Amino acid sequence: MRDIRGVASTTKRFQIPIIFALVVSILFLVIPSALSSQVPYPPTNLSAIPISPTSVSLSWSLPQYTSGSHITGYILEWKSAPDYHYSPISVGNVTTYTHSGLTTGNTYIYRVSALNGSGQSAPSSPEQQARPTSSSAPPKNIAPNPPTGLVATPVSVSQLNLSWNPPTSNGGYPVTAYKIQYKIDSGSFADLVSNTGTTTTSYSHTGLSSTHTYTYQVFAINSVGTSNASNTATATPSVVSSIPNPPTGLAATSTSPTGISLSWTAPQNNGGSAIIGYKIEYRIGSGAYAVLVANTGTSTTTFLSTGLTAGTTYTYRVSAINSLGTGNPSNEASATPTKTLVPSGVTAIAVSPTEIDLSWNPPSETFGQTITGYKIDRKFSTGAFDNIVENTGTATSYPITGLTTGKTYTFVVTALFSGGGESSPSAEASATPTSTSKPPTTSPPPSSNPPPANPPPQTPSVPDPPTSLNATINSPTSVRLSWLAPANVGKPTITGYQIEFKIGSGPWLILSSNVGTITTYLHPGLANGTYFYRVSSVSFSGLGNPSTTASVTLGTSSSTTPPVIESSGGMMVIAGTDYSVRYSATGSKLLGITADQTTFSLNIQLQAKNDGTLSLDLPRDLIDAKKSDGTDDDFIVVTGKQVLLKFDEAKGTSQRSLTISVPAGTDTITIYGTHVVPEFPVSVLVLVIALVSVIFFSKTIKIQKLNL
Repeated sequence: MRDIRGVASTTKRFQIPIIFALVVSILFLVIPSALSSQVPYPPTNLSAIPISPTSVSLSWSLPQYTSGSHITGYILEWKSAPDYHYSPISVGNVTTYTHSGLTTGNTYIYRVSALNGSGQSAPSSPEQQARPTSSSAPPKNIAPNPPTGLVATPVSVSQLNLSWNPPTSNGGYPVTAYKIQYKIDSGSFADLVSNTGTTTTSYSHTGLSSTHTYTYQVFAINSVGTSNASNTATATPSVVSSIPNPPTGLAATSTSPTGISLSWTAPQNNGGSAIIGYKIEYRIGSGAYAVLVANTGTSTTTFLSTGLTAGTTYTYRVSAINSLGTGNPSNEASATPTKTLVPSGVTAIAVSPTEIDLSWNPPSETFGQTITGYKIDRKFSTGAFDNIVENTGTATSYPITGLTTGKTYTFVVTALFSGGGESSPSAEASATPTSTSKPPTTSPPPSSNPPPANPPPQTPSVPDPPTSLNATINSPTSVRLSWLAPANVGKPTITGYQIEFKIGSGPWLILSSNVGTITTYLHPGLANGTYFYRVSSVSFSGLGNPSTTASVTLGTSSSTTPPVIESSGGMMVIAGTDYSVRYSATGSKLLGITADQTTFSLNIQLQAKNDGTLSLDLPRDLIDAKKSDGTDDDFIVVTGKQVLLKFDEAKGTSQRSLTISVPAGTDTITIYGTHVVPEFPVSVLVLVIALVSVIFFSKTIKIQKLNL
């Protein structure tokens, strides 16, 4: 009889971690919801400076804590003699304001409150006062503030383009030029251009190498002097993807006296980046185009435009969107809403190598009867159809399965009425399942509202949070932070990171609102105590959610002689192949990586003196893990002693990035997938599956206890 004690023992070991994971998951769902319902903290650093006999310049800083909801605006309040009652001014989502039309010689008192989705914060404290006089004037005779928002963008394998914003204050004298500095890899900064001689806020750096990383900073110049440095921006010259080609085959079909169904074909060239949505525009008659939907947020190629006026002709065009922007529009398609006697807008989409999904809109004219279902016929020759579904029910979609890959199928749909009659067949719809057929990236969008006269602008998604935040003791009075940039697929480019910290159970404070695109930071001048840190990504669309928290304690016996945590990074060649992978290791030293084609695995040799992490960017054509239907499966990551390791993963179209938790003493890590270069036949894959099964269902497996 089989000994099942090992199985029972393993089950017991799994019970507590599973329960704990469920509790943590619930907390992660509940806590952000509770926090997001709170108003923000008050703004900080309010300043009021008279800049003319009748105006005061005001500025302030963001609240130290926004309660998980983005700031949407500010309310500035002021009062003056004789009544000294506060009057509010809604200034929008800005942190500067000029209060003009004032009385010379009067004293004005100010405070400011922040707004988010939950309400208005308490006012800032202390209040600030200012008294414009006949001699009041802007500050002058000083160097300008630093430029802001520096970004470096790859253009080719030999060129990077820089862009930045002018300083918020020119110091009283106009900015006349900029100084640009750069460094290569980990070198020192040197002047690229000591004086551009122009106020243009962009620059192209050419003649570069794609094997190096370049970091930049910019200074503003006026007649008094040179500002401090801007944020830094880092980039590597590379081949750049482009916006997608236009969609093709746009068709518009009336579905009712108030609706038009749109369908189109995805562009043949997506610009090298996945399609993340479509922009839909419309015009009435010969009028100008207006935006109906700025971004559908899905790769689905159908849309229902509703709330239209019967008898009016509507013309549409569609543009594809990828992570780099919006492409040129498709062909135009027009339709006039009118009643329909047959199912309309029939669409056939191949969602797998053996399945086509049909969808349609019901006829608007049913002659006083109700629709009891739909009949689906398949065309097998010209004018000849074979019934394949007698009644689908009242749903307006149906999957057709068991089809042959590579064969084109054509269908028509007929409505069935409660009186026993039926409509005429719909227009034909065709599709061809292929080996690469897959469902749209998200579910189909809902029907539109009536076309707006002034459609709202698109709001881009905020960036993803950084990963693998680590805080280590650098000296008895300083802490060094490091983190990994997120995958951020399909979202605006990250332009920097905000760092927050708190001491013990105190409130979160902003250490730096934007450190640029570096992924390390040194926090000096600290006293003994426990410090907590979190980092958020910044892009032009706003501030992302914070990372997981990292903490460190200064003042313990070990902090007087800070431990040396080994770290390394770079590119590592995969022995016996033409591949190399980018890696970053803390707490360990990477010795080598080999590919084992017989087990579809990568074997990593390392020396881990401390607990730490190992981050790897793995090209999919080097190693990957796929299910039988072609979708991604999970890698299996173990030590040489067959201990399962915890890891986080970010997936891209061409690579998968793993961040593996590595315990001290580890000397070997194996990553199992379903293929590794070069490919092997199915018989070998069966052998691998059997081998992995033996490894992980053996009762001698030890489950690594991980801190969540």
